Amino acid sequence: MPKSEIPVDVLRDILDYVDKGDLPNICRVNKICCYCSQDVLYRDIYVENRRISSVQQILAQSTHLARKVRSFDTLFDTDHLATALRNMTSLRKLRLPFRIYMDILDGCTFRLDSLGCYGVRNRNGSFQKFLSSQPSLEYVTFTMSFDPTLSLEATCLPNLTRIYATFPWLPYLIPGRPVNEVITGQCTENNHSTDLSFFALSTTPIRKLKIDYSYLYLTPGHLLASFLPSLAHFTLTVFNCFSVFTDEGVCGLPLY
Repeated sequence: MPKSEIPVDVLRDILDYVDKGDLPNICRVNKICCYCSQDVLYRDIYVENRRISSVQQILAQSTHLARKVRSFDTLFDTDHLATALRNMTSLRKLRLPFRIYMDILDGCTFRLDSLGCYGVRNRNGSFQKFLSSQPSLEYVTFTMSFDPTLSLEATCLPNLTRIYATFPWLPYLIPGRPVNEVITGQCTENNHSTDLSFFALSTTPIRKLKIDYSYLYLTPGHLLASFLPSLAHFTLTVFNCFSVFTDEGVCGLPLY
């Protein structure tokens, strides 16, 4: 059967198993193969070095390609990033570069399921404004220090279920939200007298927790159990003061 006669739904299934390096060649076969191959080629974008950061320019200049992107992970900010992000109207998963100004997301219309930030610059309340515009967010990765000026309304992030964050974020993210999985890193504060009662304020039972021992050792076991009565998976970590945020390393932080 000639390739031009392959049903489109079958062609899409086949392309899911094709090596990404071969997809540009398939784009040259005909218009149908080009369109379907681009769907796969641009579905998940990871910009790991400046040599391939030209993809941001491509997405800034081509709205029809940007609309195909579902997952975008970049380590670098370029002059084209803001426009590229505004063009990615179908984006669902996003990880941003380190220490980026969050107003770069002004004008974006996508609705995320997952957001990862190494560090943000909250200029003019841009961070909380963006979070308030993302009611579909289910998973956040916040590895930066908590911003005490940040104010999260009770209606913000109503569908948040999974958190990967430094500890000071937790009392602000868990209460009033359906959080069932929490992963946090080592203790960075000198004050170890930590009130953990906020764990009980999730609207659904927390079933998975990974936490450093330094937040727990002054909390009686029976009290901790009362905060986490439905806990099914528990990981206790031990870090020294020179440890990185997780045992996976900052560059290995899971987003999805």
